[in-house]
Amino acid sequence: MSLEASAIALTTAVVKAAAKIWLGNRPIAADASAKALDLLEKQVTGLNDRRKLRLLFTNLEDRVADRLLPFLDVEFRAVPENERAAAVEAVHDTFERAALTDDDLFATDLDAAYLYRYLLRTVPDVTRLLSVDATELYQRVLRECCAYLVQVTSTLPRFQPGALVEILQRETEILETVRTVLATLPERRHPEDFAADFRRQVVTKLDRMELYGAGLTEATRLYPLSVAYLSLSVTSDKEVPGDRIEHVLPRTSKILLRGEAGSGKTTLLQWLAVQCASRQLRNVDGWDDIEPFLIRLRRFSHAPLPSPERFLDEVGRHIADEMPPGWVHRQLRHGRAVVLVDGLDEVPDERRREVHEWLRELVGTFPRARFVVTTRPAAVTAGWLSGEGFTEVGLQPMTPRDVRTFVTRWHQALPGEPRDEERDALITAIGARSPLRRLAENPLLCALLCALHHQGNGRLPENRMELYDVALRMLLDSRDIERKIDVPVRLSLTEKLVLLRSLAYWLVRNGHTDVPAADAEARITAKLRSMGQIDVTPRTVFRHLLDRGGVLREPVPGRIDFVHRTFQEYLAAQAAIEEDDIGILTANARRDEWREVVVLAAGHAHPAQRERLLDGILQWDTDEQERLKLDLVALACLETSPTLSERLRNEIEDRASTLIPPQSLSEARALASAGEFVLDLLAASEPEAPESTAATVHAVALIGGQGAFELLTRYRNTRDQVVIDELVEAWHMFDPVEFAERVLAELPIEDIIAEDLAELASLRHLPQLRHLGFVVSGSDEFDFALLAGVPLESIHLMGGGFRAQPMDIGTLARIPTLRTIIADKPTCGWDQLANLPNLRELTLSNIEDIDQLSELTPLRYLRALTLEQVPGLEDLRSLSFLDQPHKLTFDRCTNLRDVRALVRWASSLTELSFIRCPEVDLSSLPSLTELRVLELEHTPVPDLRLVAGLTGLRELSLYSSDDIDLTPLADRPDLEVRAAVRHALSDEL
Repeated sequence: MSLEASAIALTTAVVKAAAKIWLGNRPIAADASAKALDLLEKQVTGLNDRRKLRLLFTNLEDRVADRLLPFLDVEFRAVPENERAAAVEAVHDTFERAALTDDDLFATDLDAAYLYRYLLRTVPDVTRLLSVDATELYQRVLRECCAYLVQVTSTLPRFQPGALVEILQRETEILETVRTVLATLPERRHPEDFAADFRRQVVTKLDRMELYGAGLTEATRLYPLSVAYLSLSVTSDKEVPGDRIEHVLPRTSKILLRGEAGSGKTTLLQWLAVQCASRQLRNVDGWDDIEPFLIRLRRFSHAPLPSPERFLDEVGRHIADEMPPGWVHRQLRHGRAVVLVDGLDEVPDERRREVHEWLRELVGTFPRARFVVTTRPAAVTAGWLSGEGFTEVGLQPMTPRDVRTFVTRWHQALPGEPRDEERDALITAIGARSPLRRLAENPLLCALLCALHHQGNGRLPENRMELYDVALRMLLDSRDIERKIDVPVRLSLTEKLVLLRSLAYWLVRNGHTDVPAADAEARITAKLRSMGQIDVTPRTVFRHLLDRGGVLREPVPGRIDFVHRTFQEYLAAQAAIEEDDIGILTANARRDEWREVVVLAAGHAHPAQRERLLDGILQWDTDEQERLKLDLVALACLETSPTLSERLRNEIEDRASTLIPPQSLSEARALASAGEFVLDLLAASEPEAPESTAATVHAVALIGGQGAFELLTRYRNTRDQVVIDELVEAWHMFDPVEFAERVLAELPIEDIIAEDLAELASLRHLPQLRHLGFVVSGSDEFDFALLAGVPLESIHLMGGGFRAQPMDIGTLARIPTLRTIIADKPTCGWDQLANLPNLRELTLSNIEDIDQLSELTPLRYLRALTLEQVPGLEDLRSLSFLDQPHKLTFDRCTNLRDVRALVRWASSLTELSFIRCPEVDLSSLPSLTELRVLELEHTPVPDLRLVAGLTGLRELSLYSSDDIDLTPLADRPDLEVRAAVRHALSDEL
């Protein structure tokens, strides 16, 4: 059998084994001769559905073959083909003969390395006739195929009886997702490449985003995070508007990220981990080659905080025993790691000093490592980690554009035919109703709005109390009924809520966010003693709530928590009110871990209870700092309280007036949450300091609506930069054209970042604009002729979502004032740029066809050219059109070798950079006599005697993985040298 035929047969065996594990049917998996497809066919009835099922698995085999065949084409090419084919056939026999019996093979966090060891152990004799080289190839191919199997099983929607037809409806999307995850699977450099195994495990486990959607089946709830993630904006700790998080990352190595419940903190950390592991942050300085370690502090709320060797407990438990000694320490010490710490607020208050000391020691011991820590805003004071060099940023609410994107992606994740009308109806409803707009600013609540609108025939709640209530009812009571699934125990909705409220309140009272499964089961057991009508065992009830309820989960084996902390707080608040624990709520209102419980309890309470609760909060005797906290809690209760006496409402509003004008963005957010009545108070205020004015603008923008818009027009003549920055942020939250015309037009705005076509169209109202950043996302096309008449000098086309086709930038020729164009995305239409008389600097990225560079021939007058990620560039002949360039940069041109053509520009070239160009030959450097700046990053450093003779050189930057001998430069006191060495780390060290 030929090598190709052996490989194709192997893909069939891999997908067959994947189907067995995906089914979760232990007897079928244990029987090596069993055919999983036969069992699956019994799950569907129609002939057409059976045909679709077989086609799905045939196409899955094709996707695996697309990855396996190129791998075989380059591995061990010196080994005779018959031996290579024999090795591949041995891998095929291994999968065919394996009895899959180990329970860990069916775990949600199955790792390829674990499966590999299992197969070697259970099918040990297949290599006895292979040569030494063929045996090593066998091991490489087996390890690779184990990774493919894990990716297939983890990408397929979770198998549920009765849901197979729905999965078949999503065939195209599933196959494309499988293709994507296989294509982005981190490469293994050698058989024992532990770092690659770890990165693969990170991607496998964390590249999953659960769409919290009531009524969604398991087949539709999970969506690849790398596809679905929506980048959010953050504000900086200097109380000025920030930027998208990926644009903030290069500015600091340590971030403390604050965000309200459901704002996307945990999802952001997951996304960062996946991006790092799959090496997708190559355009972000300092983040292109690091290992991500995710630590969820809830796991350690009552346990010792982890030392570095335990950083793999969250992701990578199956491969931890293969980790080379000291591997995590080395990644941290050499700056090749980021520690992602999730949930400071989920640690009891009395342990936060211990967490602070733990972080301080980690930062002090590993100063080159990166850190991102998340918390809810009230959990720690401002500057809590400033002594350790952390930059504080806060997640901003989603803008109207973010909401539209979120709703669109949510509907794209649904199976079956496109639901454009449903999507558009929801977007219209959110835009038209102020209460819905405020709800939709939060990612969790926006997802629930999507689900309720989808399931409820267009009916939508007006406030988050109703939203949580309806969502919980649908999650708990409708999924199995709608899908006609037979379950071993029938619990009424009331019974489920009673049990979950009891568990949630117990967790809150004891300062837990997750607990051992045994403790959770014991709590359910205790509550069941008072519920005599249930005649099944407590363990059956507990497993039913966990497996079928949709509200509890087991994120790691043996520990239980709620799918989102917000649900825990909502249910705990309801239990506290049912038990009339007003005194407990009042006494704990100043504690940040109780804040949301108290606010939600105000919504659950009867009028008399609500009056007692809020009176108690307002009258609590405490110091000034605690008083401010309690007043903010009382103010937040206005949002959830359906009725209040006039006396109490007036008192809370009077307290609110003392917070006006707000002095910080956090105060502004608290005020905005109270609702539209705050607009009148803000309108009557006259903030004196620019920072207070900016906070006022922030609060007004968050409240939104026409009244807010009119109020913001009063700031159209400000000259305080901090206020201008906040108004620019507000621009994203209103109709961009009207806002630009009536608010921004007279402001001295020279720089701005736009994100969609409507914002582009509004820029004609900004006569002082000179520099534009435009976030390119998806495959939308943009006509830059909209910018004709705007006196732009530079435009930066910034990275957004994945873009399959190059973006046509030819219409930029309609902006004659342009001097600089920077494109981070694939582009085309370059020949038209010759019509720009002032164009002097050009950056182009992701060029696959080297012949495309011929379109640049008319641009001979360019003074600076940067080429990024041009793998086909081997020499500089295609740049011979340049007359007298001053600056040339080559970034990730991995095959660039011959640069002798630089000599033709020796009289003009003053700046030269090579970044990640491992093959370049720099022997022609001595001819570049006018060179003043030279940068070599991850590029072979030449004999520095070649550089020493460049008498005009004033700045030399060297960044290498090898030791650098600077001795030849000892006689050059006029030369500023910056050198950094990052030693290559072997996994065996």
